[in-house]
Amino acid sequence: MKPTAPLLALMLLALLTAAPSRDAFAQQSAPPIIPKGAKLDIDPTEQINVAGWWSNGAVLLSVRSDGSFVMWDQPNRYREPTTRGRWHRQNYRTFWIEPYFDPKTPGNAPPRTRCALRRTNGVLLVDVGNATGLVQSDAPPLAPEDAQVGRWNGPGGTLDLHADGSFSLTAAPLPNSAAQPTSVSGRWTFDGKVIQLFRGEQRDAPLRCVPVSRPSAPAADGSISSETVSLTTPIGELRRMPPPAK
Repeated sequence: MKPTAPLLALMLLALLTAAPSRDAFAQQSAPPIIPKGAKLDIDPTEQINVAGWWSNGAVLLSVRSDGSFVMWDQPNRYREPTTRGRWHRQNYRTFWIEPYFDPKTPGNAPPRTRCALRRTNGVLLVDVGNATGLVQSDAPPLAPEDAQVGRWNGPGGTLDLHADGSFSLTAAPLPNSAAQPTSVSGRWTFDGKVIQLFRGEQRDAPLRCVPVSRPSAPAADGSISSETVSLTTPIGELRRMPPPAK
């Protein structure tokens, strides 16, 4: 049985009614061109150097120009790092950090982490895995250890506390003695109260140095902080030497 003309008309009307309109399809699809005046948060032709220090106040990432990186799960670089490894750039807004192999588990490749660059309100940020909003800077965040870095000198000898966490201690010989000065070196830590000097690979107890502080001059807002004026050490009291004149 052939469909009659009225039946064909009803079928055609049903098809036209069910099909989406051209306007509706245009609203659902992406615009054919980028709207005039629209700007990307990062220009693909922009040359961004990702080497430097990145922190959001909770974690710290050091991306180095030699292709290595160091990451801490807190903002103090003097503490033991959480991860060390290498990094590589993928494109203008992405780089990856890949931890070194753990010698204890040589067969297990550690997972790498994507670092996504973005710019918010003109500020360049990077999201490192779950750690978001790290801001780049030329210098690391200040830590309590920074106030102790420098050369300390006294009749008993000299102590150099370096910003990389190393130290060298030179004990002066006793008066009227023909002995040569003795020196030790190693790593140092500061817990906010006591400086501990760990001597190389030796397993001896660390040498203890106690900072002696005094209140500093009031700041512009009226707050008063303290500054270390001397160290009580195994070789006697040491005072900070001023930096050499430039």
